[in-house]
Amino acid sequence: GIFVKHFFLILTFGLLITTLSGCAASRGLIQVPTANQVSTQEASNSKKVIIALVEDERSFQDKPPTADIPSLKGGLAKATAEEKAKAVARKRNGYGKALGDILLEKETVSELLKKRTTLALKKSGYEVLEDNAANRANADLVLNIKINKFWSWFQPGFASIKIHSEIDTDIFNTKKSPAEPIHVYSKVVRSAQVANGTKWIENIDNVLNDYEAKLISSLPKVTP
Repeated sequence: GIFVKHFFLILTFGLLITTLSGCAASRGLIQVPTANQVSTQEASNSKKVIIALVEDERSFQDKPPTADIPSLKGGLAKATAEEKAKAVARKRNGYGKALGDILLEKETVSELLKKRTTLALKKSGYEVLEDNAANRANADLVLNIKINKFWSWFQPGFASIKIHSEIDTDIFNTKKSPAEPIHVYSKVVRSAQVANGTKWIENIDNVLNDYEAKLISSLPKVTP
């Protein structure tokens, strides 16, 4: 009787560990919210802007030395272009070992950043135009955005963990000659008990909000 009880206890514990590990090892899909409606301020600058290009130039590594460097489970050789374009974080265990991927479910990092940049511009009184030849001729700013970094990671801790989210871009106004880039950088760090889907979404949303504010304050530097 005792042997049977111990056997089932060990079996149950083993299944629990397997379930927890499997959860962390599996891929997580998240959706970062975006407001559908924008209460546009009175246009204080009457500038017209086009977001012509958002390039994902992030550098991924196999088995990177630090958690802030983008990576994918299974290595880059097996990763598709779509997986790389949607990747935003890695799950990790309590010792910091990299496990499953965290991907955006319905959009790429470039699409998310473009959408949030559009909202930020509208909120600040800029008129965002559709990208076509006629509008390009009339626009004050035609922006090309290069994403150097868009990544989140967690830092293990004894009582709590820290979740880091970082965005790093170079932005060019091709209407200005020479088109010297402005560098827009944002980082948010928050303490948490667990790094679950809700916390990843919350942190990425926070860093996007901070990035939007810094982007808007930097835009006068790229205006002709």
